[in-house]
Amino acid sequence: MRRALLVMHYGTPASMEAVLPYYTHIRRGNAPSDEQLQDLKARYESIGGPSPLNAISQRQAQAIRRGLAARGIEAALYIGAKHSAPFVADAVEQMAYDGIEEAVGIVLAPHFSRTSVGAYRGYAEEARDKYAPKMRLEVLERWGALPALINALATRLLASLNGLDPETTLVIFSAHSLPERAVADGDPYREELMETSRLVAEAAQIPHWTFGFQSASNTGEPWIGPDVLDVIKDQAAGNYKAVVCCTVGFVSDHLEVLYDLGIEAREAAQASGMEFRRADCINDDPDVMDALAGLASHRFVSPSRV
Repeated sequence: MRRALLVMHYGTPASMEAVLPYYTHIRRGNAPSDEQLQDLKARYESIGGPSPLNAISQRQAQAIRRGLAARGIEAALYIGAKHSAPFVADAVEQMAYDGIEEAVGIVLAPHFSRTSVGAYRGYAEEARDKYAPKMRLEVLERWGALPALINALATRLLASLNGLDPETTLVIFSAHSLPERAVADGDPYREELMETSRLVAEAAQIPHWTFGFQSASNTGEPWIGPDVLDVIKDQAAGNYKAVVCCTVGFVSDHLEVLYDLGIEAREAAQASGMEFRRADCINDDPDVMDALAGLASHRFVSPSRV
């Protein structure tokens, strides 16, 4: 049986010249205004642009594949993105062309929402149904409580807290905001984020922590909050001497981490007279990637059952 590992991620422009088509794709085919485009380009330039997300996602995918091989599962690797080429559908089309019969998909986002992980799964399944309807495809929907992830986040958080007084420091866990309509009617996104945050705080024995959403887009509709910047200004300022941001929703360094937290949140904290630190992202942490391989390995059909 020909097997595949399908790793899916958000995507990012491969170059500064690719920012326009990328931004247009995010906007569902509507090109941004010149002002919007220049603002996004300026953000990428401020982090040394373009974003390192694509390269990190490649390393993460290769590490997961090695973890499968270590467990005796040989699977061809395919990588697809939501907003940049190769897209998820492109990867699945290539899988069909290569004769893949069974695949397991992993989204490089730990928490389920219908508009996040659910959307990736939808892209993959739609392409599978179009190009290879007999291909067996399973997608991991959530891994926010994975012990290796919790341990890695707690380790990074503790490192960022080194030298700070825990009693005068507020830890703010974060993840990408979503439109309020996207999490209505029982969507588990918020609850899963809170569970991960609680588990990390317990593992690191954090006395003062809260949660803030980040990176909301200006779409003219309400997005879930509170926003990280508002948390810094309204909850931390005047009550704490330091702020540490630890994202539990992003697992790679990219624009939303390096700019929204590393620059915007830092400036907000410093403007309020507080020291600011940011816990490192997971990136291609070997223990977390191996644990993901362990989860994926159980989704492949046992050779004895083929």
